Amino acid sequence: MKRWIDIDDRSAIAAIRRLARRHASLLDFSEQRIEELSIVVTEATTNIVRYAGNGRALIDVINVPGIRKLVLLFTDNGPGIDNIDLMMQDGASTSASAGLGLGAIKRLSDTFDIFTSPENGTTIVCSFEVENVFDKVPALEVDALRVCHPAENTCGDGWMIRNHPSHVDILLCDGLGHGPMAEEASIEVIELARRHIAPPSETIEMLAASLSGHRGAVAAMIRIGLEDGLLSYSGLGNITTLCVGSDGIKRFPVKDGRIGGAPTSGFDEIRQLEDGDLVIMHSDGLVTLREAALSPALLSRSPLLIAGYLLDRMFRGRDDASIVVIRVKGLTR
Repeated sequence: MKRWIDIDDRSAIAAIRRLARRHASLLDFSEQRIEELSIVVTEATTNIVRYAGNGRALIDVINVPGIRKLVLLFTDNGPGIDNIDLMMQDGASTSASAGLGLGAIKRLSDTFDIFTSPENGTTIVCSFEVENVFDKVPALEVDALRVCHPAENTCGDGWMIRNHPSHVDILLCDGLGHGPMAEEASIEVIELARRHIAPPSETIEMLAASLSGHRGAVAAMIRIGLEDGLLSYSGLGNITTLCVGSDGIKRFPVKDGRIGGAPTSGFDEIRQLEDGDLVIMHSDGLVTLREAALSPALLSRSPLLIAGYLLDRMFRGRDDASIVVIRVKGLTR
């Protein structure tokens, strides 16, 4: 289940803790790791109740080839944290929590990031990892999050990442509609794409031809060369893909249509990436990203934090939503 969990009072603390423990058990975490996860959930949720009054959380289990991890997102529109250095020290926390502070959340998690200010409230992301081969790819940082329609328990958005010595492929798709049938459609697209190792333009064209007459989806795919930094793109339907670099924001056009309709091709483009560039892909469950939403302060954070903040703040609330954020950080060319 990838649903927003409202945090309105202290009863949410135990509820989120139980759900997190259940997911951790399915990932075969040790009892010690599950207890550490429980501490993190208790601290983060209690801080929202005490200092912001309300907020929400998301637990996302990412289980794609090469990545198995549990991701926690906590967000609120409160006053922010004035003295972040103090709150990062063990022992600085709310009187009603475990008394370990944000520092313990960072120490107990495999990854941690925080974005806080009076204008933006506070967003915390952290992860507990079983496997993550992509944190060993020196040229890229990649993270993704999904949330389902508020009335559903399954998500019709899906994504694929595939590592190769010379490049990384990433595909994001949105199954038609929402609910179980949309989920089945996105799974069908991803499974077929995973078996077809080809550049984005060939993959999108193959998907459109092979799945004509099926329920279908919209999709976008990119390939990033790890040596030359060349990005190849193809998109069919309303998946937004953009690059944020030193020269501003570049939006990749999309071709009207969908996988499942008449056989067709996507809109194709190639772009040279530089170290420090960000590539963001998202479904139409999020408001189309504009420059005002992409502040320099936000874009300096980790891809997981950027994804979590935008998923919360730009969520339309009437469809599944997904976002992938990629940072280019160490090209070898």
